[in-house]
Amino acid sequence: MGFFYTPLPLWLTVGGWIVAAGLLALVLLQRPFSRLQDATLQHVWLGIIVAVTVLWACNAWFDDGPVIHLLGATLMVTLFDWRLALIGTAATTGLAAVVLEASWLSVAVTYMLFGALPVAVSTFLQRLSNAWLPRNLFTFIIGHGFVSSAAAVAAACGATVLFEMALTGGPVTVPAAFMRGSLLLVVGEALFTGLLTILISVYKPAWITTYDVRRYRLDRGPRV
Repeated sequence: MGFFYTPLPLWLTVGGWIVAAGLLALVLLQRPFSRLQDATLQHVWLGIIVAVTVLWACNAWFDDGPVIHLLGATLMVTLFDWRLALIGTAATTGLAAVVLEASWLSVAVTYMLFGALPVAVSTFLQRLSNAWLPRNLFTFIIGHGFVSSAAAVAAACGATVLFEMALTGGPVTVPAAFMRGSLLLVVGEALFTGLLTILISVYKPAWITTYDVRRYRLDRGPRV
């Protein structure tokens, strides 16, 4: 679900790279890698990037619609916060472009729509969950694993349609295959992220660096 193979206007290509570079520069100024002082967490973060790249490379093509794939952005936010998630999705986008032999002209726009936007939506919803929902394991898994990931992918699919409308300068016909595929993608992303959140919360709570695990009663011992 990207624009790797879509010809884009020059102004949009240049603007996308400027915005993406500025966003990543702002993130790097905040020293995001301080969360990865532990060697195990470094390996987990790098492993998540590779795993998500594989997801991006497993595309489903439609004859009358664009390509779609799982995003994995919400899982990065849940484990490592929005800063490392933005860097991780940027690395994923670049690696996917290399694997798929795509044009680098549209990498920045693809990253903003399918990396930065899902990270922003996930972060917003997870903070709402922290503020308004009861602090227990069940609400943590539902809010951070299932709901946030489904909403993030839905936002990316909606942004795809709006972006296509902006490129064409008017309404576009949304293919039926894209609507069905988007619905399946939302469900698949929710299940993928939710199930991994369950497993990590139970067996490896120290990998969840964004929150105090004792706040959600994910374990009884100290953090790693």
